[in-house]
Amino acid sequence: MITTSAGTDARQVRGSTIPEGLSIYLDLIRFLAATCVVLYHTWDFLYPGAENHWPGHEAVVVFFVISGYVIVHAASRPGVTLGVYIQHRVARIVPVAFAALLLGAALALAAGENPLRGLLVNALFLGESGFWMVAAPANAPYWSLNYEVWYYIVFAAWIYAPRRHRMLATVVAAALAGPKILVLMPVWLMGVWLYRHMPAMGKWQAPAVFAATIAAAAALHHFDVSASLRSWLYAVFPPAWRLGHSTQFLYDLILGVVVCLHFAAAASLAPLCAMLRSLERPIRYLAGFTFSAYLFHTPLSTLYVKGMQPWVFYAILGVSIFVLAELTERRVRFYRHLLQKLGTRALPRLRDADLT
Repeated sequence: MITTSAGTDARQVRGSTIPEGLSIYLDLIRFLAATCVVLYHTWDFLYPGAENHWPGHEAVVVFFVISGYVIVHAASRPGVTLGVYIQHRVARIVPVAFAALLLGAALALAAGENPLRGLLVNALFLGESGFWMVAAPANAPYWSLNYEVWYYIVFAAWIYAPRRHRMLATVVAAALAGPKILVLMPVWLMGVWLYRHMPAMGKWQAPAVFAATIAAAAALHHFDVSASLRSWLYAVFPPAWRLGHSTQFLYDLILGVVVCLHFAAAASLAPLCAMLRSLERPIRYLAGFTFSAYLFHTPLSTLYVKGMQPWVFYAILGVSIFVLAELTERRVRFYRHLLQKLGTRALPRLRDADLT
């Protein structure tokens, strides 16, 4: 989400510099990745005893690559100042993030827990900064949003700070983010690189790379390469456990390269682009719920009652996410307008912009 995590929207990558059909494909992948995350987190209590093979962590790597790709495009559009950049990021991220935090806090209170620390720290997106590991109340997947927001901040410091202060601003932002977040930033930057250096592939090369990258990703997951690399890392550097969600960074870097190659191949596949254009409307619509599905599904899983049929649970979950998305993620224009009324009218605006 997107923004994500799933919080970035691939609809905005259309333009003369973007391969035809790729933005639709990115939205499709965002939706499928969010679905994998939901299934990964709900599988064990819906199907106790059954093996959980859903690639939940891998989906986050996909979100990071897409996020880097989309954000650099959004920031590269004419007229996008730091003020516009901040306005669009806040309107996209904050309504969903804060709603998810409040929902989780209410559930924690109902369970007799004190959610105040987790609520406040994660409302500032500091839950993973430094060596902190302060979980959002009733919302474990929130960790990746803490990472992604700091990628936005570090990127903005480098792009928008005056030249003479650029290095200092970037170093300060990076220091505030901390090592856990920074160690996965190369995955996010792979998306930035892909936008700026998209390789062109021939009509025979593209389908071969497309298929090979799918096979490579499946093999990496099936053979649990992540666990092997993490075990090796712990053996040679025992303090690595302090990296928390980033202890798989070696695996994530490899997977990030595979994802980038896959997207490059998809951009060069004319038949795929043609098929996706015919399905654009439903894909765009479903992708509009990605960020909400990512951040709301864990607290909403408390709706599960023992013995409930999986299809009933998923129906209730889907309707609940739909309602919350209609109030948050799918009202981005309203929140931008609200921000402008609250004091950002002086910021230059793009008349046709719908930045992620």
